[in-house]
Amino acid sequence: MPMRIESIWTGIGGVIVGYLLWLVAISIGDAITTVSLWSLIVLSVSAVFALWAVLRGRRLRRQRNYPLASFVFALPVLPVLLSLGVLVRTYI
Repeated sequence: MPMRIESIWTGIGGVIVGYLLWLVAISIGDAITTVSLWSLIVLSVSAVFALWAVLRGRRLRRQRNYPLASFVFALPVLPVLLSLGVLVRTYI
């Protein structure tokens, strides 16, 4: 099945919203505690968020709501990758 243009745009929107959520979480964590602690907390929350996104995205795809499924699948991509990047930078 070819990817529709709506799915591409909503996927891009999901990545942007995920990035904004990550920025908010990092800003809150930075104001409250040290980098080594908040980066672990944000990564843990991002991993749980990614699990939710996979389960919810699969359900939406089965319901043939492809644009919303694309949005949900894309949400946790940057939060997980950026949190891992912060941890690598912190501990290596």
